[in-house]
Amino acid sequence: LLQSIVDLTDNTNWKSTQRKLNRAGILQKDSTVRISFAYLFRIKVDGKYFLVQNSRTHKYQPVGGAYKFKKAEADYFCKHIPVENDDRIPVDKITEYDYRLLVKNKDLRKFVRRFNRTIHRENVSNLSREFIEEVFNTGILDKKVFGALSYEYCGRHMTEVAYSSVFCCYELLLADIVEVKLSEEQVQLFRELMKTTSENYHFADAAEIRTLGVKYGTNVLTDKIANHTPKILSENTERLIMRKMYQDRIVI
Repeated sequence: LLQSIVDLTDNTNWKSTQRKLNRAGILQKDSTVRISFAYLFRIKVDGKYFLVQNSRTHKYQPVGGAYKFKKAEADYFCKHIPVENDDRIPVDKITEYDYRLLVKNKDLRKFVRRFNRTIHRENVSNLSREFIEEVFNTGILDKKVFGALSYEYCGRHMTEVAYSSVFCCYELLLADIVEVKLSEEQVQLFRELMKTTSENYHFADAAEIRTLGVKYGTNVLTDKIANHTPKILSENTERLIMRKMYQDRIVI
């Protein structure tokens, strides 16, 4: 009876897969689960999505990146939820305090609840940091010319707790999707970008994103688009959870 109740209450994919892995003995209480919690901007102009180049992989991906937490949250982790930095990606001044961490399986649900409630982290109310770093600081667009950044929350994409063949561990990935609401002047700025080619950015339609840039039936078989990019596609919005968590448009 207790297991049946748990099955009914674990109504999200990540919880149900964690439960199954626990019951199968694949995950133990002290097993390490890698988490990567991020936010991604959907910027769509004339049916194409604006992507920027990742400086590490050189693949194109949505503007955005890992959420950051504050020193106060790091202190909370030390006292209540033991975590370790994800050493699979070098930790430096840029990646310090990123939500790329190693969490014990027994603490994973507590960690997610804390993520949803804490005020000591970047929140949907102000996600301008990555936009500034990846669009303005790279010289793709001029901040003064662009003007205010306006966006709306679309929902959250969460994976199952699954084994990563890349990082050789079990992991849980979270991505909040926000859509930039462009003014007509801002739309025109992106249209001007479309007229030129650059290694710093790329405009891709949904079909290209679905194949990660691979052109089947040709010799162009390099996946030049990062595999998390399809999460921003408009067609996938209905699959997102927590879609009504933030309903107001945000202007920064």
